[in-house]
Amino acid sequence: MNTELKQLIQDFIVIPMAIKVYEQDKKLIAADFTMANLYISMIDAVIDRLRQVQIETKKKLYTKYHVDVKRVGNTSYKWLSRGESGIIEFTPQELREMTRDIMEKYMYGTKFKLKDGFVDQLRRLEKENPR
Repeated sequence: MNTELKQLIQDFIVIPMAIKVYEQDKKLIAADFTMANLYISMIDAVIDRLRQVQIETKKKLYTKYHVDVKRVGNTSYKWLSRGESGIIEFTPQELREMTRDIMEKYMYGTKFKLKDGFVDQLRRLEKENPR
């Protein structure tokens, strides 16, 4: 298995985990943070970018390498390609590190537009519909 294929399989496994962590973070930020709209906007942009990369990764795995990856345990994954197959196992620590690495990779360099917060929406509505 070449290094590009190994990286694609790792990305295929880890990107959904990173998306899930970002979605959990978004809920925590929305509940406890005064400038939540700034961070939620940034997290939403990263999630959108990760979903695009996830689609591209899946497409490349299936079309170029004809590899199918399935989860068979908590940290075990089975790959199948043209009659060949194998098991890839990670430790929980390795999965955490890979998830953190991919989160850092896509957090830095993702451009985003600030979404209106609740107060901003109220102000805009007041301007549009004065009493």
